[in-house]
Amino acid sequence: MNKPKIHNDLFAADVPLVDGIIEHIVLLPDQAKVHFRTEQGEQATFTFEQTVGVWDRRSVGQEIGGLSTLPVALANLYIRELLHNDVEFGELDQQTLDRISVYSFTNSWSEMPILEIAATEMLVQRGGV
Repeated sequence: MNKPKIHNDLFAADVPLVDGIIEHIVLLPDQAKVHFRTEQGEQATFTFEQTVGVWDRRSVGQEIGGLSTLPVALANLYIRELLHNDVEFGELDQQTLDRISVYSFTNSWSEMPILEIAATEMLVQRGGV
């Protein structure tokens, strides 16, 4: 039996996350884009495909300590319940839920999640926004 794993990353692709800043977030149907600036001033865009939920705790302008990626089964209870309710009420199908990961940007000081995104995939693009 494979045990689900939590991935705690200090880099996404080759973009350093530590002490970088979330500049702004754009929510589109089924997609979220997080515009990010590294500590060295480089820009990157994180695109989350098939986004089914976004939980933002005033993340814009905050320094990032890293990014955790975890399966829904290991997400906090509040997020798990919301997603399972979406399945129960027909707003989300079980097949999509099974492919979802929860991506959590953490605050560099408190190490608590400040931006969590439930999506099937994260793509990273370096460069201007």
